[in-house]
Amino acid sequence: MVGVRDPSIRVGVPRSILHYEFDGAIARFLEALGIAVVLSPPTNREIFRAGKRVVIDELCFPIKIFVGHVAHLAALNVDRIVVPVVVGHENDCVFPCHPRSRLADIVRALGVCDEIRLLSPAFRFGADGPCAEGFHELARSLGFSEEESHRASPTLQARDPRPVFPNAPHPGPTVGIVGRPYVVKDAWANNHLAQRLESLGCRVVTEDDVQPIGYSPEGTGLHFALAARTLALADVWDRAPEIDGIVFLLPFNCGPDGDIARHLQRTVDTPMLTLVLDELQSSAGMVTRLEAFVDLLTPAREPVGGRST
Repeated sequence: MVGVRDPSIRVGVPRSILHYEFDGAIARFLEALGIAVVLSPPTNREIFRAGKRVVIDELCFPIKIFVGHVAHLAALNVDRIVVPVVVGHENDCVFPCHPRSRLADIVRALGVCDEIRLLSPAFRFGADGPCAEGFHELARSLGFSEEESHRASPTLQARDPRPVFPNAPHPGPTVGIVGRPYVVKDAWANNHLAQRLESLGCRVVTEDDVQPIGYSPEGTGLHFALAARTLALADVWDRAPEIDGIVFLLPFNCGPDGDIARHLQRTVDTPMLTLVLDELQSSAGMVTRLEAFVDLLTPAREPVGGRST
């Protein structure tokens, strides 16, 4: 569908799920087209509550957060809100989980945003991430030509990863985080995990600190794309001698990751802590578990919580 270009249009991008999964590529692409992009703020309790009020309990924690971000943008009266439809991998063998692939339908069904304001381009994934055709469809819906869309395409390139392990020695343990990018990168959703670990003297590394493992790495035997990435990254951390411990972030009510958690408990040799993320998360409870975990990783050191031995 070809839209009519409006130079004054403001397009909202929810800072949740697909924003993190696409590594911010949608916002960068729109900005390269010269569009005024309104990115919703980092997740906070008000945004979460806006989603929780309308989403049924059976859907997972990140879906409630995502809907809250869309509701926030709708209240700002932006002209359009981008909620892509994730179709699957171009090899037709790997797919997103069903709720994540139907985010646009969920938003429509809940009436969070006027239908006319929704932009729902269809995206397929290749080994390196989202295919360009989805971005070209988004550009067409906003009235841009194929040539203009292609000129904006260099912004889709993945960012260079940071060095995996800095040469400078680190006195504390190094902890690798695994989980879906939209909970690993959303500080409110994971209860500021990285900051809490660093305050306990840990060095924290994530998927951004390694060479890209691909959107659907082969050899895992899994048909859920992000579950395959989680499994592949956990294997990277498990094989790396620099990694002292692994923290797996499990969103509440996520069926695929529930199976992954049980599999990792059986197969990973590196000490691993599984944290279930939901709206009832307790900072005090998390801190206690993290202190105990870090103590386990540094048995020769004084306990990080200040307790006597």
